[in-house]
Amino acid sequence: MDVEYGQYSVILLVEGFPPSHAGTITVYEDSQPGTLNDFLGAMTEDDARPEALRRFELMVEEAARHAEEAKKNAGEAETSARNAGISAGQAEKSAVNAETSAGDASESARQATESAASAKQSEDASSSSASAAAQKASESSQSAAEAELSRKTAESAAGNASRDATTAAEKARESAESAQSAEQSRIAAEDAVNRIPPW
Repeated sequence: MDVEYGQYSVILLVEGFPPSHAGTITVYEDSQPGTLNDFLGAMTEDDARPEALRRFELMVEEAARHAEEAKKNAGEAETSARNAGISAGQAEKSAVNAETSAGDASESARQATESAASAKQSEDASSSSASAAAQKASESSQSAAEAELSRKTAESAAGNASRDATTAAEKARESAESAQSAEQSRIAAEDAVNRIPPW
């Protein structure tokens, strides 16, 4: 709407900051028609207020940007920490599987030894016992291979857990730095408001 002639007190309201009196606008009967924003942004020879307002708005935008970066980095740090926990769980599970496979390999080797002894004691059953011994030896070899595979899987999962934990720590550090920058920008914005002289 167009502004009627008279005097208008301008109060600057920014979320997160106390109200600040920006000045008084005087509209005369012969003033050019316009809105309050038009008169507020109009620059005169004796008025440096619009430039001060622009600097203040830039400070507010910078504070908001730092706050958004801090929020984003905090979310990434949380995700990395969660991934680190998942990788650690996988590493523990793989380690248990490796231990189980190693136990199976030991048991198969023991059974292979017993089968070989039985084959040696009985000539009549030597062929059958030798076959059983060979089967147990094959099972022992397979169990040993499974144990080695599980061990490598556990090492890989442990490496992933370590990398995810490092990433989580880095993101947490970046989040803290962004939060600190946001706080510094907010303080600077408040100082800028306080330095604006009253009209």
